[in-house]
Amino acid sequence: MKKAMAFCLAAMMAAGMTTSAFAAAKDVNPGSVIFDQDSFNNGKASVELEYDAVAEPTYTITIPMGVQLVKGGTTSTFKAEGISNLNGGKIVLSITSTRKSGMPDDCPDFALYRGHNYVPYEVQGFYKDGTSHFVSELNKEVMSFDEDGEYRYRVIPSKIIPVTGTYWGNITFQFDIVE
Repeated sequence: MKKAMAFCLAAMMAAGMTTSAFAAAKDVNPGSVIFDQDSFNNGKASVELEYDAVAEPTYTITIPMGVQLVKGGTTSTFKAEGISNLNGGKIVLSITSTRKSGMPDDCPDFALYRGHNYVPYEVQGFYKDGTSHFVSELNKEVMSFDEDGEYRYRVIPSKIIPVTGTYWGNITFQFDIVE
């Protein structure tokens, strides 16, 4: 009975440790679990755990607080620093929202607002190789990068401004790591 109880206890320990090893955090790759019981006579058991630690990707992005939109468009920059551990991936910039509280529901995305007037715009992202990409839809890639540096984007009004005055809006950027 003692042998059966010791075996059950050892099996439960191995099963519990196996579950823990594979329920690891995102930054730990699943490793291997080896169960070893040297004999049924002395009841000793051991579990060997192994994992490969992977460093988390890191980066710091500094974006300007505001952009003054002018006829012909306005170019702005953000700064990427401390980029490391991307493991062959890249950081992708997208725009997840263009809304600001107080804007009416019928105000389209990618538009500045004033009274009942709207000024639609596009965002142009510039890549290091000199190419660029225009975006006027949410959740689309504006640009991507994989090293420290200053990156430019341009906000361009896409029609004549209907009435003089100050128009306002908001752009919410999102930075994701993509392989």
